Amino acid sequence: MAFFGVTARNEEQRIALHYLNDDKPLTIITGNAGVGKNLITQAVGLENVMETQRYDKMIYTRLQVQLGMHLGYLAGDLKGKTEPFMLPFLDNLEKMESNKKGIIKNYLFAEGDESKQKVFFDSIQTMRGRSIDNTFLIADEIQNTDVHTMEAIATRIDRGSKFVLLGNFAQIDEPSLRVPEKNGFYKLLKGLYEKDPRRKYFNHIHLVENQRSEVVSMISDIFQTEDEVAEPFLELEKLGTIEKLKEVI
Repeated sequence: MAFFGVTARNEEQRIALHYLNDDKPLTIITGNAGVGKNLITQAVGLENVMETQRYDKMIYTRLQVQLGMHLGYLAGDLKGKTEPFMLPFLDNLEKMESNKKGIIKNYLFAEGDESKQKVFFDSIQTMRGRSIDNTFLIADEIQNTDVHTMEAIATRIDRGSKFVLLGNFAQIDEPSLRVPEKNGFYKLLKGLYEKDPRRKYFNHIHLVENQRSEVVSMISDIFQTEDEVAEPFLELEKLGTIEKLKEVI
């Protein structure tokens, strides 16, 4: 089955697409760079907002963490400060444009009529206090959230919404968050497994097959050896592998 022109390339992506399209309020996808987490999630979200209208809108958010030397404060209003961090989302749209030419632009930018806008880029920093209903929300790079931030995000979910959390424990940018007990994403996912063993409210899948470029897998192996990632992170990811999922499906 295709979602906004995107189909599964392997069995794990097929399961992920099913989870993304089900009625459970939380879907969590972990995996290294290049496994397709963002692309398939955006495809399902766009399909359910623009085509089936299952949700009223789509929100893409991520913590505004800069790599390398810090660029300092970004100029402009909140929109101007947020949009540079949404480039991964826009990169994926280019892969879908040939299938849904023109539709994305109308809903994303809603030129001339903001009432038609269906896709929004929101900053995680503005999430506290909101109740988000009838929305497909994507929280990307969620491994970089502390406990308080993760709690604030996860408790925003309201009726009719699906929250999708995307993360990679091997790419935690803040050193203090590499300690499992201080990492909000780890605490949430571990707690879900403990309090909801039948997975009534959530699904989790860990993608392992690289889809970006063969060289990406080699580069990941160079920089991300298992001894550099805390064992509790790895154990939690393994609970979402196909081998483990087959035990509960």
